[in-house]
Amino acid sequence: MAKTASSRDPDQQYSPEPNILERRAADYLRKQNPKASYPLQACRDEERIALKRAGRQAITWSAIAGILSGAIIGGMEWFMRKGILDGMQDMTLMEQLPYWAGFFAVAGVVSAVEILFLYWNALRGVARISRITGIPLQDSQYARLLLSGMSRVALELPSPRHRIYGIDPYAQMGRWKLAANSVMYRMKVGVSSFILRILLRRVFGRMALRGMLPLVTGPLYAIWNAIITWRIMRKTKVQALGPYRIETLMQRLDADLDRLGSTARDVILQGMGELIMRNQDAHPSHVYLLSRLLDAFEASDRELTIDWPEHRRQLDTLDEAEMHWVLEILTVATILGGTWRGRPRRFLQEVHEACGVALDEERLQARRKDMLEGRQPGWGFPQNRPS
Repeated sequence: MAKTASSRDPDQQYSPEPNILERRAADYLRKQNPKASYPLQACRDEERIALKRAGRQAITWSAIAGILSGAIIGGMEWFMRKGILDGMQDMTLMEQLPYWAGFFAVAGVVSAVEILFLYWNALRGVARISRITGIPLQDSQYARLLLSGMSRVALELPSPRHRIYGIDPYAQMGRWKLAANSVMYRMKVGVSSFILRILLRRVFGRMALRGMLPLVTGPLYAIWNAIITWRIMRKTKVQALGPYRIETLMQRLDADLDRLGSTARDVILQGMGELIMRNQDAHPSHVYLLSRLLDAFEASDRELTIDWPEHRRQLDTLDEAEMHWVLEILTVATILGGTWRGRPRRFLQEVHEACGVALDEERLQARRKDMLEGRQPGWGFPQNRPS
C-alpha cells in the first residue's frame, strides 16, 4: 500500500492544521534557534547548568510580574477606598457602581498586560531551552512536530484531538472529563489568574487586613505565576530532551533489529498505542517515537487498530531478547510522557508482570531524573530476567 505524505509525516499526524498562534510561536522559536545541532547529543555540564538557569529566569520574571501586578491592583483599591471614596461606608450600591466599573476596568487592563507578558516570558524560556538542548527545529523530518509541541507547551494549549496513526489518544477518557480538561487548560494562565485576583479582593476587602492589600496580593500573585511557569518549563524540558533519548534508543534498536520477529514488533506497536491511550494525551515524544518505530519496522500499514489484551497474551511467546526490547521501549516511552504516575505507571507495571519481571520504580525514577538532566542514558534491561 502506498504511503501518502500525511500518513508518513509525524507533524501531520500530530497537528495537521496549526492555528495562527501556533504558527506565530513556531516562527519565533525557529528564529531563536537557527543552528540546532543534529544528530542530537547528551548535555554537557555547562549546558545542564544553562538549562536550570533558563528555567529559573523564566520563573523569576513571572514572579516579578505577579508582584508588580498585585501591588498595582491592591494599591489601587486601597487608595480608591481610603483616599477617593473615604471608605464607602455610607454609599449605596448605585453610588458605588462607578467605583466598581473603574476598578474592574483598570484591574482587567493590568491583568491582561501581565498575562500577555507571562505568555511571552514562557515562549522566551521555551526558546532558550530548545536552543540549549539543540533540538532540530530547522531541517529535519521531525522539525515541525517538535515546533508544534514546543509551541503548544508555551501557549498552554492541549494536545490536538484527532487520531495518531489510527490511535485515538482520548478513547479511554469520558466526554465529561475531556470537556473539563479543555476548560481547565484555558483557565490555567488567563482566566484563573483573573479569578484569583477577584477572589482575593473580595476576601481581603472584608477583613481588617484590607489596608495591607498591596503587601498581601503581590506575593500571592507571584507564587501563582511561579507555579504556572514552573510547570511550563518542566514540560518544555521533557519535550526538548525527549528526541535525544529516542534517537539513542533507536540506534541501539537498529543494531538489534534482526532479533525481533513480527510478533514482537506488533506487540511493541500495540503497547505504544495502548500507552498513548492510557496516558490520555497525544504527547509529541510519543508521536515521535511511534513514527520512528513504524519506520524501523517498515510497517506497510501505518493506521493501527489497538487490541492490547490480545497482544499482551502473546508476551509469553517471545524469547528473552524480544521481551527485553518490549520492556525497554515501553519503559522509555513512559518516561517520555512527562508524568508516569497513575494510569501510565499501572500500564507499565502490567507489562512487567506479564513478562515475569518486577518493576523497579527506584531505577525508573533514576532514569527519569537522568533524562530531565540530559545525561547519557544507560542500558535499561532489567537485571532479574525472566526464566
